[in-house]
This record gives sequence, C-alpha cells and structure tokens, in this order.
Amino acid sequence: MSSLMPSEGLLYVGSYGENNEATIHVCKLDPATGELTIVQRVQGVENASFLALHPGGERLYAVKELAEANGEAGGEVVAITIDRESGLLGEVTSSASTKGAHPCYVSVNVDGTALYTANYTGGSVSMHPLDSYGEVLPAASFIQHACAPGPVADRQEAPHAHCISPVAGTPFLHAVDLGMDAVVAYAHEPGTAKLVKVGETNMPPGSGPRHIAYHPGLEAAYVANELASTVSQLQLNRNTGELKMLHTYSTLPGDYDGYNDCADIHVSPDGRYLYVSNRGHNSIAVFAIHPAMYELTLVEHTHSGGELPRNFGISPDGKLLLAANGKSGCIAVFHRDSDSGKLTATGQVLQLNTPVCIRFAIS
Repeated sequence: MSSLMPSEGLLYVGSYGENNEATIHVCKLDPATGELTIVQRVQGVENASFLALHPGGERLYAVKELAEANGEAGGEVVAITIDRESGLLGEVTSSASTKGAHPCYVSVNVDGTALYTANYTGGSVSMHPLDSYGEVLPAASFIQHACAPGPVADRQEAPHAHCISPVAGTPFLHAVDLGMDAVVAYAHEPGTAKLVKVGETNMPPGSGPRHIAYHPGLEAAYVANELASTVSQLQLNRNTGELKMLHTYSTLPGDYDGYNDCADIHVSPDGRYLYVSNRGHNSIAVFAIHPAMYELTLVEHTHSGGELPRNFGISPDGKLLLAANGKSGCIAVFHRDSDSGKLTATGQVLQLNTPVCIRFAIS
C-alpha cells in the first residue's frame, strides 16, 4: 500500500458491529472530487460508535458502546496507535472501563492529558487521565447524573448523558444530558484528577438535548435538541463555564409533520454557518450565524443522501461535508459553499456498514 499522509485527506469512521466485524474504517477523501475510498478496515472494537483523536495525532480513541465489558459493569474506551507516516491504525494499546453503561461519546482536552466519556444508558460521565504517550488510564473521576422522569416518558425515564465536550482554552467542559433536559458545566483544573460541577443550564422541557458545538470566535454555544427537533443558541462565559439560553429554532420545515430526531451539530471552520442533522426528515439543516445579534437564520435543508444521518463531519478546510447515514449504510459527500453555506451533492457515496461517527485525521 502506498504511503498516505494525514494531510492528504484521511479520516476515521466508527460503526456499530461485533468483534469479528470491521467497526473502524480509515478512509481517504479526494478534496477535488469528493471521492471517498476505504484504505483500512479494523476489527476487534465492538460497537465503536464514537471516536476522538489525541491532539498529537498518534492515538485514536474509540468507545465500546456496551452495558458491560470484560466482566465489569460499564462500557469501555480504548486507545489505538496511529502511524504518523501513513495515518493507518495499529494495535489497541490500552483500555479502561467507563464505569457507566453504553458510552456514546468520547472527547480529549486540547493538551492531551485527559479523556472524557458520556455514558448514555448509565446517565453518567467519566474522566480518564492520559499518560505522556496518550495511553488511557483508569477513570479518576466518575459522576452519576440524577433527575426526575421527564415529559417524554419513553426517552426521559432517567438521566442519559449523550455528550461531554471540553471548551478549548478553558478548564471547563459541558455534559449534555437528554434525560435531564439540561447541560451540566464541569471544571477540570490543570494538574487535578477530578471533575467539579460548576453550573447547570435547563433546556426546554422535553427537548432532549443531545450534542453541543462551540463557536470558534464568539462567546456562543449551540445545542442540538434530539426530541424536539430544535437547536438552541446559548451565550458562553469562558471565564466561568456558564451557559445562558438565548434562542431556540426548529430544524425542520414548517410543513413537515413526520417522525424526526436531531442528532449531530457542527459550526463551520469560518464560524459563519451552523449545521444540524435531522433523522427522519433525513436532511442537514443549514443556519447562518449573525455575530452582532447572536441569532440564527435558516438557509436551507439539504437531503442527507440516505436515511437517518446520525453524525457528519466538515473537512478542516471547510470545503466538504460528509454525512454518515446509519440506516442506509453510506457516507454521502457534499461540496460546501463558503459564501452561502449551502451544500451541493458531489454524487460521491461510499457504502459502509452503519457509519455513525466521522473524525478527520490531524495533519
């Protein structure tokens, strides 16, 4: 196999599947045509439903979204080596229990010293120190969320932590909990091994918040609300980690009355547009961000190129968007217009079993 540099467009895709199935794929993206090809298939990581990269680019982290692993209650997070010359994956070199059932999200702080997981069924979050090589150490902090049952009885019978994301350049991170209808703010002070709760922002009842994204320049964050099919815009205080609700917008056309759940959310690298995936309507909703007014304006809905787009990714240069359509088993590639924010299908579609997470390689 010829040498592939990460800067040439490699990305990693996580999928559901058994140990004997390929659940992580390394793919190469042609930036000119949008053609996407598989260059490596990795087995042995069951239900690798979410991925994260070490900032040094030499480790890929994947959750095993399981109720128990290795005879212990709770799922697992693993570290996999990345060859810096090829971008290809090597062996699993370390692993640790997340202490909670069905981890569905993993993230890493900007200095590469800590890893965080959100356990969906467990309704909890955990923090794992990383050693100087990026290896995962046992959880040093574990926090169990608690709440009364919410308005959506079959989805909010208990806490369901769906996301935990650090705020770059600060000691703060936010855990988004679908069952609690809340975003919980934590502080992780440098040199410590504990998460400390510093605040909580209530979301609209029954909204079921799922994922959060931060603006690269504004004091703003955006939350995709799965159950209500809305996106909420919040003001972010980077000195305290506090979030303040500003506005909430529907992610659906006004005349659509079918089934839908929101899923993923991303801000374009230039900070001008916000993108949210709709599962059911099977679209990517595009919003323009107005910096002066802290408001959003709907630009368009673009069909995701398949059914149930759970996760999607925007290329580091902002020119392409890749939608992972879980039910259709495909990744559809779109050109992104940097001026209008609009998406245009390239016609390039990669068939891949249950793709649910996309992460671009670090060059």
